Amino acid sequence: MQEVAELTSSEVQAAGEDILLYFPLPGDQANFHYSQAQFRWLFGGNQSGKSYANLMDLAWAALGIHPWRKLIKDGFFWCATESWELVRDILWSEYLSKFIPKSRIVNIQYANDKVPRKIFLDNGNQIIFKAFNQGRTLFQSKQIDAFYGDEQCCSDFKGIFNEIQARLLVRNGYMSWSMTPIVPQVYLEERIESLPSTDETFFLDLEDNRISRGGYIDDRRVDELISEWSDEIQTTRVKGRFSSYYGSVYQSFSRSIHIVNPFKIPEGWTRYRSIDFGFVNPFVCLWLAKDNDENWCVYQEYYRTKTGIQEHIQNINLLSKDEKYFTTYVDPEDPGSISELRKAGIRINLAQKDVARGIECVQGKLKKKANGKPSLYIFSNCKNVIKEFALYSYPKGSKSDLPAKESDHCMDALRYCLYTSRKGVRKGRASY
Repeated sequence: MQEVAELTSSEVQAAGEDILLYFPLPGDQANFHYSQAQFRWLFGGNQSGKSYANLMDLAWAALGIHPWRKLIKDGFFWCATESWELVRDILWSEYLSKFIPKSRIVNIQYANDKVPRKIFLDNGNQIIFKAFNQGRTLFQSKQIDAFYGDEQCCSDFKGIFNEIQARLLVRNGYMSWSMTPIVPQVYLEERIESLPSTDETFFLDLEDNRISRGGYIDDRRVDELISEWSDEIQTTRVKGRFSSYYGSVYQSFSRSIHIVNPFKIPEGWTRYRSIDFGFVNPFVCLWLAKDNDENWCVYQEYYRTKTGIQEHIQNINLLSKDEKYFTTYVDPEDPGSISELRKAGIRINLAQKDVARGIECVQGKLKKKANGKPSLYIFSNCKNVIKEFALYSYPKGSKSDLPAKESDHCMDALRYCLYTSRKGVRKGRASY
């Protein structure tokens, strides 16, 4: 770990009490400040100090006193969160107004709602606030030197992030983003999983903010917070790791546990296919294999919209090669497509469609056994299956015990196979 850089006397006078009294918590907080990565991702649990550290880093940079970043003058610093209300109440009132000495502020531009839009500093730097929920067009502007984001962008994250990268390009700027990843964001998760050389990730644990560990929150209060959260969401709320979220159907699904690199399916495993019909909605076929201990893996997927059944049959046969299948389970509610599959010589069984019990079956396979391993794995090449595991959820504000009818086509096909095979479907010859 690097030594903390000393400020000059003039820098001390220009800093302010909060900056001078700031000392990073144990763990990744100091490493985050030291990092020279172009894109820094600071994930943390609730009250883990992630926002404090990120916005302190912004104050250092904008004031021109960052101990480990290049000096910027007459620069543009964007700072954004989900809404203008949060800009006012969190970014400005709770943090930056305390971090930046009034003597260093030349002017503040406010909107009619008393939300600060621009902060002009005495070194020529400007802090310009943005709100994610205003959409991508708000981020189509001039080139900038740095971007600081706080909490998740729930409004076109991919589009806004692409705009931010474009704004940083000309000035060779950098980005810093802090969040507790409660809402699933597949695009971000995939980036973090296959981290580009330009990026670096840091994780702050709420447990490290205990007074007993050198933090700022009373131990009893930390215990109270953790006790309020279910086991399924503590990975996110405490450690800041990607995990389940409120409303998720499969809260025990974890990329680190259930996703594996493709491997050759052993000869003795039983293979299945499972189909969920669709035209405007996706037509899905999954390839699954099961060992003698009832452990499953999803090893291939076919996912296509606006395509006729004959082309689907041709593609499925092509992808199946010379494999043998015990059967192919299908949604029973499309007799026309079922007839065409049978004419093509594909042996099928009608799936059992009890949604609630089918979900229970899948949940049971996701659960870790006594040996610490689950009974269901997904090959990493099955991108749509993985995506739907993250997005498959119950309707917001609804008391329904059935998931929302969206992001569910792979989930339906998976459920058909796992649940129906468990129900003891009549055995027959393997088909080619």
